[in-house]
Amino acid sequence: MYHFINDLVPGDQPPKNLQLYFFDTDHEVENRIKGAERMDASVVENLIDVLRSNPYSQFFRNLKDISSLDDYNILIRSNASLDQRVYNMPTSSQVAAIWVDEQDGSGQNNRDIRVFAKTGQSHSVKYYYGCYDPLQYPLLFPYGESGWHEGISKVPKSYQNNYSICEGILQPRGFSSIQALLNKENENFVGQSKRNTVSCREYYAYRFQIRPNDQSMLLHSGKLFQQFIVDTYIKIETQRLDYFRTQQRDVRIESMQGLADSIACGETNASNVGRRVILPVSFIGGPRDMRKRYMNAMTLVQRYGKPDIFLTMTCNPNWPEIKNSLQYCDESQNRPDLISRVFRAKLEELKVDLLKKKLFGVVIAYTYVIEFQKRGLPHAHFLLILGKTHKFYSGRDVDAIVSAEIPDAVQNPSLHSLVAKHMIHGPCGPLNPQNPCMVENSGVSLCKSKYPKRFSDATVLGENSYPTYKRRDNSRFVTVHGHQLDNKWVIPYNSYLLSKFDCHINVEVCATIKCVKYIYKYIYKGHDRVAFNLSSGEEIIDFDEIKEYQNARWVSPPEAAWRIYGFSLAEIKPCVVDLQIHLENYQYMRFDGKQALSDLVDNQLSSKTMLTQFFFMNTTNETAKRLNLLYAEFPEYFVWSNKDKHWYPRQRGEVVGRLVSVNPIEGERYYLRMLLMNVRAPKSYEHLKMVGESMTTTFREAAEKLGLLQSDRVIDQCL
Repeated sequence: MYHFINDLVPGDQPPKNLQLYFFDTDHEVENRIKGAERMDASVVENLIDVLRSNPYSQFFRNLKDISSLDDYNILIRSNASLDQRVYNMPTSSQVAAIWVDEQDGSGQNNRDIRVFAKTGQSHSVKYYYGCYDPLQYPLLFPYGESGWHEGISKVPKSYQNNYSICEGILQPRGFSSIQALLNKENENFVGQSKRNTVSCREYYAYRFQIRPNDQSMLLHSGKLFQQFIVDTYIKIETQRLDYFRTQQRDVRIESMQGLADSIACGETNASNVGRRVILPVSFIGGPRDMRKRYMNAMTLVQRYGKPDIFLTMTCNPNWPEIKNSLQYCDESQNRPDLISRVFRAKLEELKVDLLKKKLFGVVIAYTYVIEFQKRGLPHAHFLLILGKTHKFYSGRDVDAIVSAEIPDAVQNPSLHSLVAKHMIHGPCGPLNPQNPCMVENSGVSLCKSKYPKRFSDATVLGENSYPTYKRRDNSRFVTVHGHQLDNKWVIPYNSYLLSKFDCHINVEVCATIKCVKYIYKYIYKGHDRVAFNLSSGEEIIDFDEIKEYQNARWVSPPEAAWRIYGFSLAEIKPCVVDLQIHLENYQYMRFDGKQALSDLVDNQLSSKTMLTQFFFMNTTNETAKRLNLLYAEFPEYFVWSNKDKHWYPRQRGEVVGRLVSVNPIEGERYYLRMLLMNVRAPKSYEHLKMVGESMTTTFREAAEKLGLLQSDRVIDQCL
């Protein structure tokens, strides 16, 4: 998302945006409503009146007093210590004094935005400026209140009793000045590494809270609030991505052997070696993170078997918890903060029903993902793996929890209305060829969900997908968009959950293992994007993962609110621990580009990994010797400390180990993984190559002798 400031002089075009503040002010109202007949002149006059006390509005209006405006530049200072609300009525001599940026004494220039007259170009306002919010959203901040900027101090917990809340703003108690309080805060943080400033996300999460008697109209500004909250989240995400982009210049990753080879070639500077980190797995929502989550979820299938239930819950904007909190002229779609908070509360209640109250039985493993599609409303995808005594072995077991029929309108009128409102598909096909579910297949338009279904007198467990649910031809109908629809159009549901949550909540039974991969990949497919491309006709050599992630990124207001509040996007239980695999002396090391290579190679702690310490524990630890564990089983009994680079006995919690994926084309590393999957308690790389009394030369040879690689077609057979 980009915001621009126009040139000060309109040129040959009619004045617009910023130019309206000082160009032909005698006819400002007429200029503003020109070309927008729906605007009411009296409303525009009132808005202009409100903004007369805005310091930025005052400044721009007084530009009309300057002669030779073409010769002036505007420079907006971004210094965090600058209070941008205290500008007085400037004269021509004060413009440069207020806005011209100078060095701050440290020898470094502050980052500025420059607006030039008659340049033919526009110039962007940086997201980290405190004046970003009041400049872009003057109606939301009519008094020019600064937005987030670097250096806003946190309130220590031990001093929270020294504050009171006044109109949503923290006010100090018992201190003669703000400086005295800040000095006390600094004393509290002395010697601690904890960050004592407010992050961008924390600042806006605080601003978007609902407070009693709040006179601010920020949350009640309709579609403008939707734009502001999306803009705010893009600001937060841009800050995070900028961090990773900055880190690329200073941080390198290279194997231990690669560093040794560099030293042997005479290289001593770490900045000259190593591959750059693009967008690491630690960036939540990135492609590497989503792939890791998908692989972790598939690990649960390896350990506990296929999932038994696939459940999707979608937010209902008409929930009473949302409707009852609307004020003034609020509409549900204009309160993404409410939608996100209420949906999360409902989600937590759903988890209680599924996991603690055991609605479908004992859940031994589960995963869920929150998704935000282009239509805006958030929804959650759950995959549940049940205990052996609660599996579905017949159609009757499925009928006990899932229904795909319209309830009787006389015996159960409430459930009947809920099914008609939330659980009817379409209509689509000949009844509505333009429905979004319709896709082209060999020139024929078909419903991608294969509706309408066929009637069935009983539930039958399917061969390749979901069961064929019981849908009797009992002459029950509901009217949707002027069409009478029968049981063929009903989306499978659970009566209890539908009645309790009053929203679209689809419950499917996973009949066979063949649908598992599709379902898991569906819920971990990542964020929505917009399909477009800009090409200059030149060949692109470098692939920028950060830029690729940002391009065409689709962010809806509810997703922005969800991420600003810091709510979880996904959850998996039991937790999956990723286990490193590397050949001897080829472990990757992350290091600063300014470090000396000799220091890196000599540092024994940096060379230790999960795998090398796994070998060490099998040699020295009596518990590890007694348990005789596979590498994937090791995290169930020991916990890895990344700080100490050591395995410690696990005290609590259930986890599952996963060996990271290795492509067969990687050769020896692939066969090393194969051996680690099958050889118990190895003590070294050499131990893995030992078969009986003989020592093999490669991991591939060892795998062959152990019968793990009987032919070259083993990979094809696996696929």
